[in-house]
Amino acid sequence: GLLSSIDKQCLEQKVELTNPAGETMTKRIRQFLCTIGVGLTLPMAAHAADTTMKISLWVPPAHPIVADLNDWAKSLEEASGGTIHTQVYPAQQLGRAADHYDMARDGIVELAMVAPGYTPSRFPIWTLLELPFSFSNSTTGARAVHEWYLNHAPREAADTKICLVSMHHPGVFHMREHQIKEPSDVAGKKIRPAGPGMAQFVTALGGSNVQAALPEVRQLAERGVVDGTTFAWDIFVIGADPALKFHLDEPMYVTSQFYAMNQNFYDSLTPEQKSAVDSHCTPEWSERIAGGWAAQEIAAREKLKSLPDHTVYKLSNEQRAAWHEAAKPLASAAYESVKKRHGIDGSGPHEELRETLKKYNAHYVE
Repeated sequence: GLLSSIDKQCLEQKVELTNPAGETMTKRIRQFLCTIGVGLTLPMAAHAADTTMKISLWVPPAHPIVADLNDWAKSLEEASGGTIHTQVYPAQQLGRAADHYDMARDGIVELAMVAPGYTPSRFPIWTLLELPFSFSNSTTGARAVHEWYLNHAPREAADTKICLVSMHHPGVFHMREHQIKEPSDVAGKKIRPAGPGMAQFVTALGGSNVQAALPEVRQLAERGVVDGTTFAWDIFVIGADPALKFHLDEPMYVTSQFYAMNQNFYDSLTPEQKSAVDSHCTPEWSERIAGGWAAQEIAAREKLKSLPDHTVYKLSNEQRAAWHEAAKPLASAAYESVKKRHGIDGSGPHEELRETLKKYNAHYVE
């Protein structure tokens, strides 16, 4: 406003100021004053372009994804020439985990870590990636999911901008007293599932689900309230390693998250700021931020293998085939959920996901 006003006055109007003696001010002095006025407004214009991005996460501060997101945020700040200032808030400081998509959509935060598994009926295409025996790793896996979901986000997340994807390394069964080798071994067991996908699988296999917060798993296992849990490899982070001793070494499932950006925030950015954001909201960056989490999970797996009171075991080919057969009905149910929500056959997006995973060597190898 002030800058354009001075421009108009200096360039379009003939302003003649007089001194007490009645002498007309020279053109040179008028030009000098205009130059000073415009110059004074330039810092104000630059300051107006600065903006703040609040990044909300629901994982605790010590989680490896927090460190990786802080590195990402620092890189984004540098790419924007220091005009985008980032603030990372872990541990649900700004809102409940289940509310994070709405927080990004409504502008409560500029970027939010969204767990679609908390509201699976809302994101049934995304939930296809939770079908068992899909992934071999979480790094190129995150890159593949990001690339794949960009084609489907207009159906499920059209009111935000998908910026990043993260996921844990493929999770497994961790049991208190029993090895789970055959699908029938789940029958009668009480399992704390990792998400809706595994909860459905446990139920289909004749087990019962016990809903509980992660910090409660150790206590519940020690008391016999649960026989085990489906979780990623780092059970040390939830303190469950004294209680859960048997670990199925088979990449069974993943749960994943996307990072939704408020669309109005993105639209308000300058072209230069948008370019900085676009260069950081990529499948390549999703792979990078997944790295720290994956490294921690792989290290936990090796640690469990080295402990004498823990058993890490594999499946035979026959046992693996039985698990795959048992998982097939889950795909049909997932396809039906996609059709109910979006009116399309879910097998199409699922096949696209499989092909993209193969492209990045992130697919489960039978």
